[in-house]
Amino acid sequence: MWIDGLKIHRVTSWLITLFSFITIFLGYAATRRWFPDYDLFLFLHLITGWIFPGALIVHFTFSIRYLNFRWSRIITALKKDNTSSTITLRLFQKITKWGIIVMAFLISLSGLSYYPPVNPISFPFIVNFLPFTLHVDFDILLSIFMIVHVGIGARFYLTRKKLNHWSINLSLVFLIPSLTLVVIFIDLPPGLGDSGISIGGNFYEFEPNEIESVRPDLFQNGSFSAYDILVHLNSTGEISLSSHFNNSMDTFVINSINGNSDNWWYHIYYSGGSIENNVVRMDHYPWKPGTRIVMYHESESYINAAFSLFTEEVSRYAFNNNTIIIPRVNISGHSFSEEFYNVTVIPHNLRNETFQNDVITAMDVIMTLGDLGNITYELTWHESFRGASYVHSYFVSKINTDEAVGRCGYLYEVSNSYIFLSADEQILTSPESVKFFWGCL
Repeated sequence: MWIDGLKIHRVTSWLITLFSFITIFLGYAATRRWFPDYDLFLFLHLITGWIFPGALIVHFTFSIRYLNFRWSRIITALKKDNTSSTITLRLFQKITKWGIIVMAFLISLSGLSYYPPVNPISFPFIVNFLPFTLHVDFDILLSIFMIVHVGIGARFYLTRKKLNHWSINLSLVFLIPSLTLVVIFIDLPPGLGDSGISIGGNFYEFEPNEIESVRPDLFQNGSFSAYDILVHLNSTGEISLSSHFNNSMDTFVINSINGNSDNWWYHIYYSGGSIENNVVRMDHYPWKPGTRIVMYHESESYINAAFSLFTEEVSRYAFNNNTIIIPRVNISGHSFSEEFYNVTVIPHNLRNETFQNDVITAMDVIMTLGDLGNITYELTWHESFRGASYVHSYFVSKINTDEAVGRCGYLYEVSNSYIFLSADEQILTSPESVKFFWGCL
């Protein structure tokens, strides 16, 4: 049976290109939460991540079997004085091909840390020497190799089609470095930028050291919430804010901003984050350098659902004699899943440079379970993350025997709401449930 190896080689090369860029895009879409259904994008990322090495194996097999690209021929040709640009490009094509193969192999190995069976005990080599933190680094190198390799391949393809005009060559020369720079800069952490808030399409700057909190029961002097920024801008006359404190929800409610009373709500995210929906009281959400805040109009049903949740929490808190008792707490790691009921949470004042003493956060749930002897845990302080210039928070790095590895560790939900707010920064009123679970960022 006759096989057109060259044709299969070229078809699989474009399949590899397609799947590699799709896989990388889906990975960023999931971890950066570019779209609401990030779980779907993570699932698709995992699927294409397995298809990609399969196509690479087929491509590599046919390259070796049917094509006569030998290092010796290329090196010998390069030593000649009249070396053509074609030989030089062939050399770079071969180098980048091997770069792609090596990076694909390393990406696959480092990505295995995402899966629960791959842990420090069962696969110490992968976890210790190829941790998940390197997964993105290898992604960047793979993308660069792919861009150069595809650019050279496109050059040869156009030559075969007799499209060899100088403008096409110039376009490729411009396009390859440009795409390479995009790949590099997209993963750099953003600068902190100016402190400001967007309201109805207008951006307002402020000086953080001029803001005082209207919730001194929650925040220490020098710390403040997202809501306090609105109060400050109102005091300077830059906006007109009408609001009132609702005791049954334990929060300030916005009546209107600049005369507009259409269901104001807010998006907020820290350095390295992205827009996400939340059901957190705005006067409970702490501000820190690098925070982005956008005031917008939300649907009435969304606002009502949030207010209903707030009311339920305050009622539960009052029913329990002003004590936070969480009906259900779930802790899940690599190797275990435990459920606890009616957990009375006590304050540990872990972040008393930000919050007043006895303010309870989601991290106090973990620390309380540790006090009770139900779990063992370790916390780690992070000044910054890759992609986040300013973090300054504690994270759960180990529960029982399951330890965080690279970008994989313990995330959490409060009343089934999952947002990128560190557990030591989310104030609890009296939620229905809290869940800490294993995941990757």
